[in-house]
Amino acid sequence: MAGHSSRRSFLSKSAVAGAAALAAGTRAEAAPAMPQRKLKVGAFGAVAYSFWGLWADLLSPEGKVGTSLFNMELSHVWDKDFAEAQKFASQWGCEAVKKYDDMIGKVDGVVCGGLYEVPWQHKLFRPYLKAGMPCYLSRPWSYRIRDMEEMLDLAAKNNAPLIATATYEHYNEAESLRDKLKGVGQIKSVAATCTGGDFPHFHIQHMMPKILGYDVKQVSLMTNDVKKPQYLQETLLFGGNDAQPQYLCTMHSAPGPYVFHITIIGTEGTEVASMPGSTNYFYRFGTQLIDIQKTLEGKTYQDFDIVRKKHLNWITAHYSHVERKGAFVEIGTVPADWSPPLWMPGWLDDSLFKD
Repeated sequence: MAGHSSRRSFLSKSAVAGAAALAAGTRAEAAPAMPQRKLKVGAFGAVAYSFWGLWADLLSPEGKVGTSLFNMELSHVWDKDFAEAQKFASQWGCEAVKKYDDMIGKVDGVVCGGLYEVPWQHKLFRPYLKAGMPCYLSRPWSYRIRDMEEMLDLAAKNNAPLIATATYEHYNEAESLRDKLKGVGQIKSVAATCTGGDFPHFHIQHMMPKILGYDVKQVSLMTNDVKKPQYLQETLLFGGNDAQPQYLCTMHSAPGPYVFHITIIGTEGTEVASMPGSTNYFYRFGTQLIDIQKTLEGKTYQDFDIVRKKHLNWITAHYSHVERKGAFVEIGTVPADWSPPLWMPGWLDDSLFKD
């Protein structure tokens, strides 16, 4: 997550990248009316293994651009280590809070950027979802189906806008390829490769269903190690019908810079897309932050059923690796209380939570 371009290099590219990101799609849209004040964001999990070091750099006036590019500002932060939260707050001009629910009434929404907090996310965000506040769930969103369902039920019951995504889902290439599918005829084969130093960062697994749809029947994950893979292949079997027979989408992890390469082969043609390793950090995260901002404005990013299907794909892949040695597993057969091994067991103490 390190390695920023210089300020001069960033500014030289930001106009083009900014225009692409702000479009947030393939069609031009009128700029929304600017609110009278910036939306206030509460950060969770800002210190250890977190995207917040990058997001804050783009959101804050103290960041590399020198002024905020967005209609939201980082105003509060909570982390299990209050001293570290204070350091983060001092760096980025926000306020650290001691209790995880201390930001209710102070922010317009909360955004988790850390990985280690994910198994407790349903508890961390429970008071915010009950209050009907917008929430961004950090990837991979939950380690149990039951906990994911709890968050979705609370969000639906309390009309809380929710967004649960990984970076690649927000790229314009996803929508562009989806629009081009009608030109390939029947899909025969799909292959995608991206860098993925660990399985939660294997973001291509969420980009491909956004392109191809969420009618996934079975999932397989073959890897030597989800944390530090020497090899990793996830395969999705998509459901078929007379118009479109079943086909496989294979996704591979590879070493190298933050990139992806996609090939979709059909009976009538082939479509490809890729992102070069030289792509700057604003392009990589700008569209995601814009969609988070829209959620804070009250617009749920995706139907909850899609969030549910994405989570089922992820946890079924883990189940394939842990319980079936990489064999295909049908979607919907993983027990609701099953969990893969936690990345950081005991990271948070359950006594922290009020209910």
